[in-house]
Amino acid sequence: MLSVYSLSLPLPPGLESWLRNQVPDSTLAVIARRKRQSDQHLSLLAHGALRHFLAPLLGCTPRAVPIKNLKHGKPVLDLDDTDLHFSLSHSGERVLLGIADQTIGVDIEAMRLPVKPGLIEHCSVPSERSWLKSDLDFYALWCGKEAALKHAGTGFHIQPQELSLDGHPDHGCTVQSPHPILQGLVVHSHRPVDNYAAAVCLNTSFSPRRVSFLDSIQLPDVKLTDHE
Repeated sequence: MLSVYSLSLPLPPGLESWLRNQVPDSTLAVIARRKRQSDQHLSLLAHGALRHFLAPLLGCTPRAVPIKNLKHGKPVLDLDDTDLHFSLSHSGERVLLGIADQTIGVDIEAMRLPVKPGLIEHCSVPSERSWLKSDLDFYALWCGKEAALKHAGTGFHIQPQELSLDGHPDHGCTVQSPHPILQGLVVHSHRPVDNYAAAVCLNTSFSPRRVSFLDSIQLPDVKLTDHE
């Protein structure tokens, strides 16, 4: 099973209240600490949509979905034994949400162009620079690496130069790294909409799939679609 969804701001009338009803008070308190209202709405959309999709799979209410954070902040289901996994990311005005039957990492980035040369040097290794021909290639690299690091649950406690992609992630590639938790992961990147880049990372090879786009107003009625 693999389902990947993207939603975007602005929130239509009435949806903010519905989203708040999906999210426990402890998470709402964290969201409220974000300074900008747009960031609050984006985080609320991500967490509300996640719980809306997970609740029927777990047989509980959205607020009761058991989620905990690992050492470096990765959110996971707080269950002893589960074959259900998720990852979420948000940037700009868009959310990307992945749910799978294996560990998953997803990343979405609002592209800021042009990319500074120093950033390319910081985030890549020499073997990758043979295909880093454009700003779009850089964002494919960036999203691919961040999706892998989110899969591993380390975030940037492992630096971007401590892993490499063995090909362009638009065509699918494998992660190479001295860190066993990253070695051999598979990444596919894509550009879901103009000015955004995204990537999905799983344990094993998988066919690239299009992201399912949802208008936020559809969210209360839409159900999770499983892709076999």
